[in-house]
Amino acid sequence: MNISSTDCRYPFIQDKLDSQQPLRILYINDLGFQYGAGIAALRQIQSFLLMGHAVKAISCTQGETEKTIPLETQNSSGRWFGLTELPHLNGYFGLRSNYIIEQLILEVSRWSPDVIIVGNLHSAMWPLDLLKTLQSLKCLVIAYMHDCYLISGRCAYTGNCTLYQTGCNETCPTWQEYPILEPKKIFDQWQLRREIFCGANAIPLATNSRWTADMANKAFHGEAQVDCLYYGVDEQLFQPINQTLARKILGIPQNKFVILGGSVNVTEYRKGGHIFKEVVQRLKGRAHFVVFGMASTQVPGVCGTGLIRDYRRMPLIYSAVDLFVGTSLEEAFGQTFCEASACAVPIVAFKRDGIPEIARHDLNARLANEATAEALIDEIEFFMGTSNACRTYGEAGRKLVEKEFSLKCQGDRWMNYLRKLSMQPAGNCEETSSRLDTQSPSPLG
Repeated sequence: MNISSTDCRYPFIQDKLDSQQPLRILYINDLGFQYGAGIAALRQIQSFLLMGHAVKAISCTQGETEKTIPLETQNSSGRWFGLTELPHLNGYFGLRSNYIIEQLILEVSRWSPDVIIVGNLHSAMWPLDLLKTLQSLKCLVIAYMHDCYLISGRCAYTGNCTLYQTGCNETCPTWQEYPILEPKKIFDQWQLRREIFCGANAIPLATNSRWTADMANKAFHGEAQVDCLYYGVDEQLFQPINQTLARKILGIPQNKFVILGGSVNVTEYRKGGHIFKEVVQRLKGRAHFVVFGMASTQVPGVCGTGLIRDYRRMPLIYSAVDLFVGTSLEEAFGQTFCEASACAVPIVAFKRDGIPEIARHDLNARLANEATAEALIDEIEFFMGTSNACRTYGEAGRKLVEKEFSLKCQGDRWMNYLRKLSMQPAGNCEETSSRLDTQSPSPLG
């Protein structure tokens, strides 16, 4: 059935896309372009700029290093309007949720966006009620799932817990872990997510992997609108550099088999740092280890780089190694796998969650079925003992990124997705009710 633009829910988006006018796209998240989800948001913005759109961002705070890094990439035809920080709205200050929402709506209204993409909010403790209130501005609002926070009562990863499917509540086994939430508040937050993402006027959910999408469909029992939009990476920046030169610059031995590991925080149990330490001990003397991330300088037996906040330095590190070993026990996608592949570095990791969607067994990676150091070492031995394996798998990884995970590929996915959303029938779109409490003038709870 053909639907005219006048019958669509968001005809202005379809009209702009048809006439090749730039969309006004606004990103909202908690920490700007810091850490994994922040870098993912940055790369999504880069794709929109590459496609010729106008983009702005609003965040609670942004890192000092991240502020200094130019955002535009080669061949970008769009316009970047910058990132606005609102540190005074940090929820940890005890501000009322309604006050935070009021102030954010005022800031958003100044820019009159066509599309608002909301990423992680939990580090700023910004309330999810914001999503429905943004809809009252008559623009397309999309929530992007970098993890499982938007489908549970509070946690970013559910582990073995299945309460997210039936009702997160005060029995939550991890409520004292980040992001912390008092047990008595957990069920209400779980229920709020069902109100936001289910129903006739639900906020659409975009996810970073099919695994994340499957988790969302389980959580909402198929009643939410969920689509997978993979991450992309700047393949012009992340590309192979001469290994001999890279090792010389970084002071890495030329005659060693070099294994790279790392994450934002290598001490986080979910990232499997304890397993990586065991791998290091077992392969001591046979390989040289480099590790990036928080606390990496404290890992015995490795060359730790610390947390590298300027991502532009990472291609040099990837290019200096023979193999990237990921030990994540829970991972929605894994941008480090995408980065390693772009730099033609083969991967060893666990066959879990969203990892196989980018680290593909027997193409650019070897995946272990068991989450043990022994299983990883078996796959590492494959690369250490098989002639030309690193080169073959590495080249396949580079081709995979160019074909499916470049900034252009990511941009095309988003354009197709926005067109799909814009062409949905208008239906019975009721006015979004506001949860704002206009009676209390105080910003504090």
